Amino acid sequence: MSSGPQIVVGIDFGTTYSGFAWSLTGVHDEIEVVAEWPGGGNRTTPKVPTTVCYEGGKIRWGHETRSCNKVISGAKLLLDESQNTSYAPSIESRKLLIQNRISPSDAVADYLERLICHGKEILHRRFGDAFNSMGIQYMLTVPAVWSDKAKNATLLAGLSAGISASDVSLISEPEAAALYCLNTIHTNTVQNGDVVVVCDAGGGTVDLISYCVKAVSPLCLEEATQGTGAICGSVMLDERFEKMLQKLFGGSTYDLIPSRTKDAAMTYWNETVKPNFWLDEDEDESFLDMDFYIPFPGVDGNLSIGLENGFLAVDGPAIKDIFDPVVREVHTLVKSQVDHVTHAGKKVKAIFLVGGFGASAYLFQELRAAYPGVSVMQPPNAWSAVVRGAVQRGLDGNRVGKRIARCHYGTDYRCDYDPCRHDPSEAVWDDLQEKYKVDDQMKWYIKKGDPISEDKPIRLPFYLTFHTDSKLEGRTPLFVCHIDTAPGTLTDDTFKLCSMEYDLESIPTSLFTMKWNSKGVAYYKIDIIIKMTPTSASILFELEFNGASYGLMRTKY
Repeated sequence: MSSGPQIVVGIDFGTTYSGFAWSLTGVHDEIEVVAEWPGGGNRTTPKVPTTVCYEGGKIRWGHETRSCNKVISGAKLLLDESQNTSYAPSIESRKLLIQNRISPSDAVADYLERLICHGKEILHRRFGDAFNSMGIQYMLTVPAVWSDKAKNATLLAGLSAGISASDVSLISEPEAAALYCLNTIHTNTVQNGDVVVVCDAGGGTVDLISYCVKAVSPLCLEEATQGTGAICGSVMLDERFEKMLQKLFGGSTYDLIPSRTKDAAMTYWNETVKPNFWLDEDEDESFLDMDFYIPFPGVDGNLSIGLENGFLAVDGPAIKDIFDPVVREVHTLVKSQVDHVTHAGKKVKAIFLVGGFGASAYLFQELRAAYPGVSVMQPPNAWSAVVRGAVQRGLDGNRVGKRIARCHYGTDYRCDYDPCRHDPSEAVWDDLQEKYKVDDQMKWYIKKGDPISEDKPIRLPFYLTFHTDSKLEGRTPLFVCHIDTAPGTLTDDTFKLCSMEYDLESIPTSLFTMKWNSKGVAYYKIDIIIKMTPTSASILFELEFNGASYGLMRTKY
C-alpha cells in the first residue's frame, strides 16, 4: 500500500487528441498538464494525437506514428457500437484492426498504456524515487452522450492498460469541463441560482449539459435538464475540408498526391485556418475577403484551381461553406438545451465553450450572435478544460448533487399468474414453488427524467430461490428503455444493458429461509438487495443481505 501523498491524475481520452494532467491532493491551485510528448521534439502542447500504429513488431503512439504507413486513428468512436460513425479515419481504422485481428478495445488499451506510462515517467522525473511510494487515483473521462456499454468499454480498456479497478473512476467530459470553468471564471460572472450550459465540442463528440449553480463556494451543482450530444465535432470540419480538396483536384488526381503532402495541408488547416477563422463585421477586412494559402509542396501548379508555387488559394466563402453545416448542428444542440431550461421556468446565464472545437473563433462568434442576452465564454485553456476538470473532480470529490436520468433503468421479473390480468397462454408452471407464474414483467427503478443522486442509491429488492444443493450464484439482467413512457413488459423498446452477477456462497446458509414444496423438495428463498448508485458516468452495483454489504457486484455488458 502506498504511504506517500496521493496523486490525482486526469486522463482525457479523445477522438483526435488526448491529455494527461495531475495534481497532489491538497494542492488545488496547482494542476499541471503534461505538454512534452515522445516524438514531439521541442514542441509543447497540452494534447497528444490519439493515434496508434502496429508496424515492424512495435507499437507506436501519438507523434511517433508520423513515420508509419498504416495508422489507427479515431478508435474512440469505435467503442460505442450504438453510434454509427461516418468519420472516415474511424472506418478505415476498423478495417485495419480487423486485418490485424485487434479489437478497438485492445487498440485503445495499447494507446492508454503508453499514455499512462509516459505520464508516470514525467511524475518520476518530478518526484524521483519518492514517486514509487505515492498512490495514484485516476479520473478517466468519457462522453456523456455515450451508451453505458461504451463507457464501460472505456473503463475496461483503462484496466487493460494497467490501472487497478480500485484506483479509477469515470467522469463525463462536460461535467469535468463544468468543474474547471466554474473554478476558473471571475467570481462575479456566475452567482447562486444561475443556470449555465456547458458545450464540450471536441474532435469527435459534442456534449452538452446544463447546470444550476446551487452554491458558488463551495461549489454545488445540479443538472437543470437532460444532457444531449452528437458526433459533430471538429473531425466533421476536417472531412468537409478534405472533400473540398477532392472536388477541386478531382478524385483520381487527389488520390495520387503523396500522403505526406496531404498531411502538410491538413496540418495547416488544423493549426492555422480552423481555429482562427471568423467573420468580424467591425473590421475593415473580413475573413470572407481573404484567401488562405494551403501548402501542397511538390505538387505541380494548376491555376484553374488556384494552385501555384506549391500553395492552393482557398477563399473565405469556401471556408465558411465548410464550417456552416457543422456549426448549425452544434447550434441546434445548444438551442435544445436553452429551450429545455426555459421550459423548466429558468433562464440561461452563460454558455461555456470548451474542447478543441469549442475554441473555434467562428463557433464562438455565431453562438454569441444567436444569444445576445447570454454570456458566451471561452475560458482559458479551453482545449485542456476537460482533463483539468477531471483532476479537479478527483481533488474536490463529487460536486453535482443531482443529475437527470437519460433513460429508464429496470429489471424483469416473474410474477404470480392472475387470470383476471393475464392471458392463459402467458402462464408458466414453477416446479419449485408449485404455482403458475408469468415471465417478462418489468419493474422500472429509475425513470427517464428522474432526478438521481450519488448520495441516494436506488435499492432493487429481489427474492431468489435455490435448491439447497445448488451453487448460490447467478446473474440478473438490467434493462434500459429510451422512449418517454416505459412499457410494463419486455418489448422491442427495452434493451438489455448488462448482467449483474451475484455470489452468495460466502453467506452462511443458516441465515437463509428454507422451504419445502408438497413433494418434500427443500429450497432456499433468499431476499437480497442490489444497491444501484448512479455516478457521473457509470453505475455501481452493491450486494446487500440482511442489512450487510457483501461488496461491489461484477457486471457484464
